[in-house]
Amino acid sequence: MHATMIFSALLTLFSTTVMSYIAMATPIGPWIAPTVVLCALLIYAAIYSGKELDDALIYTTICASIGGIVATAFGFTFPTLFFLDQALYNELLAQPIRFALICSSIAFSAGWYGFWIADVTEYTFIIEKDLPFPIGQMIYKMIVAQKQFAKAIELAIGFCATLIFSLLQDGISMIGAIIPKTVMICSSFSYYALHVPAFQFELWPMLWAIGFVTGHMIVVPLLAGSLSKILILGPIQSLFFPSMHSMDFILAFCSGMVVSGVVSSFLPKNIKYLFNKLTGGAIDLQVWRASLLSIDRPLWAQGLALMIYLSLFFSYVGFTFVTQWYLILSTFVCAYQIVMIAGKIGLAQLGRFATFVLVPLLFLTNLDVVQITIISMFVEISTGVAVDLLFGRKVIALSGVDKRVARRYQYAGLVISCAVIGIIFWLLTSHFTLGSPELFAQRGQARALLVYAKEFDYCVLLIGICYGLALKVLKLNPMLVLGGILMPINISIGLVVGGLLTLVTHDAQEWFPFWSGVFAANSIWMLVQTLLC
Repeated sequence: MHATMIFSALLTLFSTTVMSYIAMATPIGPWIAPTVVLCALLIYAAIYSGKELDDALIYTTICASIGGIVATAFGFTFPTLFFLDQALYNELLAQPIRFALICSSIAFSAGWYGFWIADVTEYTFIIEKDLPFPIGQMIYKMIVAQKQFAKAIELAIGFCATLIFSLLQDGISMIGAIIPKTVMICSSFSYYALHVPAFQFELWPMLWAIGFVTGHMIVVPLLAGSLSKILILGPIQSLFFPSMHSMDFILAFCSGMVVSGVVSSFLPKNIKYLFNKLTGGAIDLQVWRASLLSIDRPLWAQGLALMIYLSLFFSYVGFTFVTQWYLILSTFVCAYQIVMIAGKIGLAQLGRFATFVLVPLLFLTNLDVVQITIISMFVEISTGVAVDLLFGRKVIALSGVDKRVARRYQYAGLVISCAVIGIIFWLLTSHFTLGSPELFAQRGQARALLVYAKEFDYCVLLIGICYGLALKVLKLNPMLVLGGILMPINISIGLVVGGLLTLVTHDAQEWFPFWSGVFAANSIWMLVQTLLC
């Protein structure tokens, strides 16, 4: 069992590292748990067998997957600070120890609250409602299936092949680079008000892997975003706003798209849907009491200690008493709904609900950029951890492993990921510039655009709002289209190519292990580069 804990810690570090990079490099956050299962199988196949092997795989997966969700939520929200106040962010970056401690304290505060939420709601969702939790069921089936070792080998092939590719692309010792990083498709040209930029194909395996794992659902919105930038935004800016700098126009237009998403989210029908969902799944006090009695440590005592800690933490960062309790209560409400949705369909809509919490505070209070960032981080990390824990609890319920031992592994996963997240983010953001193709951080940019929307040209802002609403009518995901507009075209092309590859395969899921190995290796290689430079 000592070996299981050691490898669980290492794979937690692995998943935190991989998802930290992926969350900032792309606007997509795939679940890391299936990759962890296959990685752990490669390790444990030589150590355990039978039920011992299954138990070790379960403990390691539910431990390491928490690192993935903490890193994903962190990567989606923490870069917001950079786009709101680059000088402040760079000042923090110049103090590595302080930077790491701040990141770890925020992650732990939010993660602990997410853990408590999972404990409170576990009985309701796992026992009372018996929600399917698709990711949990998939992990369990992967573990108990007898043919998974072949998929683990497939993952190892993808991992090793990508490492070799990366070595040849970046050079080895005295040997220079053999494989180029990009291939030119066509040069830029202009035709009246239409300006077509240079098209380059990015030889970046991680983009193809993320596109493949995400599937064809990203192809249309990313293409729509890239074409919109060329065929719609460019001509409008050239013809009607020639005095504006092109980047100012794009930011104002995209800010309008973000505002349209917020407006549509707060439409009466959506508020009514949210209210009905919450009141329809009202928490019975008897169910709460059963939850309190179903765990070892009295939940009320843990909750009291947590509330005191959160109150001290929020006071330290300057939140008023009212803001503190609004944030705590609204995060719980959002987490309850997110878990309900994720328990049914397997998708965790973290960003949308973080916006629900943030927008009222933007209008009613005078928040600074640090507080805005912390609110977004707190909501997404808390709710993300709660969802991931309950996916793990579903696996525990299906497998019948020792619940006490499993909880210790989940605690360990949270503590390890919170301890290392600051170090990983310091390494990545001090080596790769946020907003660059390597760390584009589209989610952070979108949140910053929402905050600064009132400072942009209102006419351009209105055009962006109308365009965002039109996308809703056309059933296109505005946030993915936004990514296609904001991202460099070569990045969008790479993701689109990966998505299109799923259309030429007989069974895309059969190739998931290979591509999981690809994006894991490429992410690790990018971090290795930061350490070597």
